[in-house]
Formats: sequence, C-alpha cells, structure tokens
Amino acid sequence: MKKILLFILLAFCELSCSRYSPRLEAALSLAGENRVELEKVLEHYQRDRKKYKAACFLIENMVGRYTLTNQKLDSLDAEFFDAVGNLDIRFEDTEVNVYLVQIKVNEIWNRVLAKYGDPTKYHYGRSDDLRSVTADYLIDNIDEAFATLDYPWTSHLSFEDFCEYVLPYRYGSEPLTEDWRHYFRERYKWIADSLAGNTDPVAVCRLINQDISTWFLPAGGGHIFKNHPRSLSVDQLRKCRLSSCVEQAAVALFAMRSMGLAVAHCTIPHWGNRSAGHDFNAILTKDNEWADFSAAKFNPGENEIANKPPKVFVKKFSRKMMPEDELEIVRRFDFPYAGYQDVTSHLVKTSDVTVRIPDSLKKDVSVVYLCVFNNKRWVPVTYSYSRNGKAKFAEMGRRIVYLPQYYKDGRFFPVSDPIFLEKDGRQHPAVADSVHPVSRMVLTRKYGRFKYQLGYAGEMVGARFQGADNPDFENAVTLFTIDSLPDSKMDTFAVAPVKCRYVRYLYPDIFARGNAGNVAEIAFVGEDGKPLQGKYIGIKEANASNIRTVFDGNTRNYLRVYQSADSTAVFPGNVIVVDSPKPTWVGLDLGGERTVTGVAYCPRNDSNNIYPHCTYELFCWDGGWKSLGQLTGQKDSLVYENVPSGCLYILRNRTEGKEERLFTYENGKQVWW
Repeated sequence: MKKILLFILLAFCELSCSRYSPRLEAALSLAGENRVELEKVLEHYQRDRKKYKAACFLIENMVGRYTLTNQKLDSLDAEFFDAVGNLDIRFEDTEVNVYLVQIKVNEIWNRVLAKYGDPTKYHYGRSDDLRSVTADYLIDNIDEAFATLDYPWTSHLSFEDFCEYVLPYRYGSEPLTEDWRHYFRERYKWIADSLAGNTDPVAVCRLINQDISTWFLPAGGGHIFKNHPRSLSVDQLRKCRLSSCVEQAAVALFAMRSMGLAVAHCTIPHWGNRSAGHDFNAILTKDNEWADFSAAKFNPGENEIANKPPKVFVKKFSRKMMPEDELEIVRRFDFPYAGYQDVTSHLVKTSDVTVRIPDSLKKDVSVVYLCVFNNKRWVPVTYSYSRNGKAKFAEMGRRIVYLPQYYKDGRFFPVSDPIFLEKDGRQHPAVADSVHPVSRMVLTRKYGRFKYQLGYAGEMVGARFQGADNPDFENAVTLFTIDSLPDSKMDTFAVAPVKCRYVRYLYPDIFARGNAGNVAEIAFVGEDGKPLQGKYIGIKEANASNIRTVFDGNTRNYLRVYQSADSTAVFPGNVIVVDSPKPTWVGLDLGGERTVTGVAYCPRNDSNNIYPHCTYELFCWDGGWKSLGQLTGQKDSLVYENVPSGCLYILRNRTEGKEERLFTYENGKQVWW
C-alpha cells in the first residue's frame, strides 16, 4: 500500500502536463497494459460529460480494489454453490426451513471441505481491477446505472450520491463475472409499472426487500462463510441459501442499486456491549436522510440495531486522501475512515466525549484511542489527536464504557479511568473506591443475557408440568405452570404434593408462536428433595435419546422441537421432529405411584452461569485489571466480600469457557455493560 501511495504522489508531480487530472493519471499509471482498456472507456464518453465524469470516478477509485484468485477455491466454489443452489427449499415456512437449510448446507460444506481442504489456508493471488477490468464491462456498468435515472424515485439524487451509492460495480473482493444490473432490472421491471410516478425510493426498497425474502434466507447460519476468504458473487449469493449479515448487505446492494436506489453498506466494526460487529444497509430517502434496513428481514423504519454501537459507518466507493502518518494509524488498527462516512448520529443517540490528558502523559500522548471491551480485551474503535491537553471524540454511541488509551512500543496504555457514557448522555469515570467497599457481592453469571437468550427462556412460558395415573394423561393434574420468564439457571419450585405414576412437561403452543420450544433441563422432585427417576416417555416422534437430554442433569445441552414433512432430512439427536402441529410433551413413567413435591426447570442458555465444578477469578479495574481472588462455585453463585466499589469488574472462569463481560454492581445486582 505504501508503494502504491508513493507511486500516486510521484505521478502527481511528474505528470502535471497530462490531459487527465493528476488523480486519474495516477490510477491509469498503475494499470499497466490494461491502461488501453480504461482509456477506451474515457474515449467512449468524450461527448457525454456526466458519463465521462462517472468513468473518471470509477477509475480513480479502483486503486486497491481487486478479486482474490485461487484455482482451487474456484473449484470448491463451483461444486459447493451448484450443490446448494440445487437444494429443493420452500421459503414460505421460514422458521422450520432455516434449520433444515442449515443442516443440508452444512452437510454440503463439510463434504466439500473434506475434498478441497480449508480455504483459509490456501495461498492467494489477486487480480487488481485497474489491471483486469475490461472496457466493455465498465461501459455496460455505467450505461446500465445511468438508465436507472429515468425512474421517478431517483429524482432526488445528487450526482455525487449517484456515483457513491448507485454506480459502483463491486462491493468486496468478489469475482466480476456477471451482468448483475441487467439481471435484476429484468427481475424488477414490474416495479416501474406498478409504481409509475412514485418518487419515494423507500417504497421501491420495500418491494424489492419483500422479493428478496422469497429466495434468500437472512442470517440463517451463514457463519460458514467466515471461512470463505473471498466475497460472494451475485450468482453465489443467489444460490447460497444461508447468509451472515455481510451477505445480506451484499444482496441488497446488488438488487437495489440495479433499480437506481442509493443503498449503502453500513458497518459496525465493534459492538460496545459485546464482541464482534454487524453489517446492514441504509437507503438515502428523498429527504436525503439515511433509513437503515436489513435485507430480506427488516424494511426501512423497522430495522433494529439490537446492541450498542460505538460507531456506525457507511461504506463509500471513493477514498479520501490522508496524510501518511494518519494513514498509518488507519491501517494499523483497521479503522474504516479512508473510504467510509461516519453516520452514527443518524442512526443512534450520541454524545461527544472529551478526554483530558494528565500532565505526566502530555509528552508521550499525541494520539488518543477510544476503546471498548470485546469480551477479552480493550479494542480501539476511533482515535483523536491531542490538542491543548485534550482529545475530543465526536458522536459516540451511548450506554457504553470507553477506555481512553495511547499506543507506544507496540502496546496500549490507559490515559485515564474508563468513562461511562450513560443512556441519557451523562458521563462519569469508573473509579475504584476501597474506602467504601461493597461488603458482600453475590455473582450469578459472568456474561449478560442478550435478547436471543431471553427469547429461548420465553419459549418455556405457558408450559405445564402435569401428573396422571395413566400413560394417556386423561384427567391429568397440572402441578405447575410457567407464567413468567425463567432465569438462565435451574430453578426449583415447591408444589402441593400429588401422588402419580406418570409425569410430563407439556409444551406451550410453540407452533403458533413459531419457535422451537428450547428446553435445557426439567425435573420432578420427590419427597426426599431429589429428582425422580423413571422410564422416558413422550409423543410417538420422541425417543429415549432425545428425551434423556432434558433429564440428564446437564443444563448445557438442550432439546428442540421442529415441524418438518421432509423425510430426507437428518436431524441431530437433540431434536424432536413432527410433521404437523400437535400437543407436544416429554415425561417419565415412574414405575409406580410416587409423590411429587416440586418441579425444576432451566431454558436453553449460554453456559455462562456459575457452576460448582468451576473455579472463578474476579477482577476490578484500578489503573488496570487487578485480581480480587479466586473462588469455586457454590451451587449457582459466588460471594465476594469487601470489594472496591464504583468501578468495573469482570469475572473469569479459570476452568472452562471463553465469554466474559464488563459489569458494575448496583443495588445488590450485576449490571452489564
């Protein structure tokens, strides 16, 4: 990259007499023998000022764009995507089919990997666009893009926005093989008739998004593509069946830009309250505001940003020139600034954050990095130059803890205490107070419960524990009904003693709710306070192997129920498959009359509770992570005494597990950040 930038700078100096602008000439100079093809494009549009400017825009910003190349990956892709594309999948039953597709696609993926090996370990070349894109490809792309300006919903677009969000011919490192604009314009030509005269791009976006949902599964187990080192082409996206959020964003770009919609790829590089990040889309409305959405899932106005983003960026095709020292910062920490626009304040509530640099550090600190915790360590999300002993950060997402740091000799060092940026915009430091400690801290988890985990728990609400004297449960007695959201651990509840031989867990109407009824563990408690044992029984589709899952005393595995008429699908052992909605239950034949005095249950969970066989270590932040000692789990909690107050904590499982999350301790409870 340094060599490319140096070449561009030399071109600016040496070729000032060129008939092209310095930036265009610099790009052309990098094209080698392919310069002829690119100049054909420029000559083709000599008499069309706007298309000529569009061609210049694309060529100038081709620098650094390429397709990853490897013949073995080409063979793997051909076999995998052809096989997946031939799967017979009905998209109307999405809840069931997502799981079915996951099973089938993963089978194909594993088979192909066994044949071709792990693609992340291949050696790759690259085909630079400047040296490979043909004149015909660019001319066709430009003409097709300009043809969309005849649609009434494009009337609000500036030429700049058109170039950034409609004109681009690629989104990542995908192979440039298809005439994707023509394909999608043909597919959606009916929209031009049905919305004749409609100037609202959001209305068009909704129609296309609805169509995408009929052939593309959103975020349905697409984690397998994390092992795919190259961006997916249009043809591959049409066949892939599964997707991660990156593939969702790509599908929307291709489909909607083909109809003249100014759609951007949005990215959240790091969440502020958990690990990883997220990708989605936004459309430029006729009021020139960004409206975010998620392909095949949420329309503009309906999208949900489920976690806390420190920064949200829109990916542009153009790349701004930056000083070499700043470019080095961007490259080292992979900051999305050279080709991105910060749109955080357009999508979430933000506040500016000012960091005061202590006098003792002013000589060492010229750049301050604002960092968030990614479940293991602090990672930088943005940077600012020190000015008069301060570093100012504009438009930072709220309800996040930020740690200001500086970088020296390959390491990060704190500039100050962590900063709480509250939901209402208030800011205050996290300062450890040993003078006024927490006398007794009771800990029940090492990681917060996120929405999907609460969803699993909600799938048990309405379930009934029943007893009977016959295996058909005629005149069954309801011992207990789950009427509130279960905790993530095993909870036991006393019931009025009942004598019975047969007991069961009767699922709520999971089919009407469209969920899988996830259950980790259930138990019927006898007079001695211990779980009753017996022969496994249940509906005819259940078997002893999967019923055992909820009676084995292990809250880390779980049982699911799915509806499927596909007799060819092979499901894992923890799944009960029914071909149509029906009352569903699992239970025990106790072998004789027994007295039930209680019930216990636990929903599917993330195994971040406290377990008796594990050793834990609590840390507090006091200029760095300071250990407060190790303890072994006592049933389902830990108790620490005389802990410094007012600061951040993390709880680490020293026996097993990976996830850990920042928390504070307020009013006797863990509060997650």
